[in-house]
Amino acid sequence: MATLGAALLFAGLASALGAEHASAQATGLPTFFAPTRAFGSSELGVSLSRPGGGATGLEGRFSAALNRADFSLRAGYADGGGSNGGSAVAGAEVRLPVLGRSPTFPLDGALIFGVGRSFDPGQTIVPIGLSLGRRLELDRGALHLTPYVQPTVIFAGSSDFVFGLGVDVGVRGLPDVRVNWAAGDMDGFSVSLFWPG
Repeated sequence: MATLGAALLFAGLASALGAEHASAQATGLPTFFAPTRAFGSSELGVSLSRPGGGATGLEGRFSAALNRADFSLRAGYADGGGSNGGSAVAGAEVRLPVLGRSPTFPLDGALIFGVGRSFDPGQTIVPIGLSLGRRLELDRGALHLTPYVQPTVIFAGSSDFVFGLGVDVGVRGLPDVRVNWAAGDMDGFSVSLFWPG
């Protein structure tokens, strides 16, 4: 019930914002979350995104654990592509586990919700999504892969639907690599590197 209440609260906030058309995740860039976190207490990362239309985005990201859940803070710059101007962007997202794999259901699931801002022009974006996937341990834990999907509804005055697809790759002793693709009311891809804190 708390999970549903949080989702309804964010949806209500989004409908009250009256912002312009949304284009992507919390900061307008095509990055998504695996259903389970790959770090212990915290991590630092950098994401390079190509959200379509010739645009490019670069963000720094910090994530920290909150018991079972975790949150992510992000900030950076996204150019508009072509003759469009760029903008500073910032946002925050929360990952809240809601499903655990079992003999009858093979995937983990987490509710992903957040709020972000693109400052020029001013636009507030509120995504709510469900990430479904499973972490696979290989070579006695030296390599892990987490493929996942994240269908997401994005509120920013109106609502848009985005289908996110991703794979997180971790090799012991190296930064994690996370690759995302997006389709639907937005498209594009991103590549991220993350280091555990």
